[in-house]
Amino acid sequence: MAKSATKKTRSVRTSVMLPAKCYEQIQALADANQVSSAWVIRHALLKFLNEQNAQLQLPLRPVEH
Repeated sequence: MAKSATKKTRSVRTSVMLPAKCYEQIQALADANQVSSAWVIRHALLKFLNEQNAQLQLPLRPVEH
């Protein structure tokens, strides 16, 4: 059997705790755009990581909610 010409990107499952207000905003974005909340979170995370250009030091401080 021949190997597929395209490889699937490996994904892993994780979970995070979000403030209720943050979750509500994510869900509202997802509903308005007919995508899942997971899609919104992945999209935002990928954008953030791309903007960091592989820097290990974050220009952020933890935000108090």
